[in-house]
Amino acid sequence: MMADAGIIILRGFIVGFHFAFDPEDRATWATPGNVRRMLVERGLASPRRVDDLLARFRQTGYVESAPAPDDRRITILAPTAQVIAHDRHHLAAYHRFLLDLFPGRGYEWIHGEDASIHRRIRISGLRNLPRALSVLKHDAIRLFLGRDAGYLALLLVIQAELSGSRDLTWSSMSNDLGVARSHLRTLFFEAERAGYVRLRSSGDGPVEILPPLWAAYDQFLAEIEADQDAISQAAFVTS
Repeated sequence: MMADAGIIILRGFIVGFHFAFDPEDRATWATPGNVRRMLVERGLASPRRVDDLLARFRQTGYVESAPAPDDRRITILAPTAQVIAHDRHHLAAYHRFLLDLFPGRGYEWIHGEDASIHRRIRISGLRNLPRALSVLKHDAIRLFLGRDAGYLALLLVIQAELSGSRDLTWSSMSNDLGVARSHLRTLFFEAERAGYVRLRSSGDGPVEILPPLWAAYDQFLAEIEADQDAISQAAFVTS
């Protein structure tokens, strides 16, 4: 559920719509059409890709379908408990940093059992989509987010460089992420052409991250956390 930007944001939309659902407001209904439109308009996926993702979500039991309250011809998508739990853990991962930075500003919720806070934060994000989707502003990171397992591959490379590990190989990345080595090589060849990495032929790991990508990643993390803080603070003051 973290393989690419389309999957990550599809999950967030479905959870957000679920929490914001108002029987009297069709704009809050997670119909396939509404979800498809929101992803396609933002360049996150083609209509066919969204339909394929929704089919996969249904097959794996991540999403259930039900008729609309007053029109059985309309289908509304709802996340299962497994997806809601995953979304909560994903959000809490961001908020652990904010708890360290800003103790006493509400981020202690990640250690509690109050499900309503998760709900309010996701609704707040739907009301401020530019901040909720700030991940899309960063071209360097979008290069990886736009590819199957691309962002996870970037995180493996970052982790290896920061830890000084020499164990990372194309084969180990392929095994860990469940994608072909050729897919990973193609991704990082493209990143090399963009000036973000240097491919290695030595035993120090397959990829060296260059300063422009380090700077882009630092900026990406900073803006993600700042936007999460703004969305969450708006949520904390609502009832």
